[in-house]
Amino acid sequence: MSAQTPAASFAFRLQARPSSAVLLRHRLEDWLVEQDVPEKDRFDVLLATSEAFANAVEHPLRPAAAVVDVEAEIRDGELELTIRDYGAWRDDREREEGGLGFPIMRTVMQGVDVDSQTEGSTITLRRRLRSLPG
Repeated sequence: MSAQTPAASFAFRLQARPSSAVLLRHRLEDWLVEQDVPEKDRFDVLLATSEAFANAVEHPLRPAAAVVDVEAEIRDGELELTIRDYGAWRDDREREEGGLGFPIMRTVMQGVDVDSQTEGSTITLRRRLRSLPG
């Protein structure tokens, strides 16, 4: 009988504004380094998370709360990360350029799921990590 590796988790609430992305990247990268996540995986995870966070800031309509919650967990070599906003999804955007967020996320992550409800949207990113020490 093998012992289960305990899950490592990360939870962070940010103001829903573009400038919060820098803080998110710094905090998430620090956590990924603490978990011995290889550099290539860290880069891809940070890229996908940045894109998901940008969507969570840009797309909610009349959010009930001007925050975005980010949670991550590593269990048995797989990272699952969720980004949640608190407003209904809108397809129009404040800026004209863009539209590459989901293709980027799908390129660097193995799973990208979106659950849009009237009270908010959740983007779930999944990735099997390269071998972790231990």
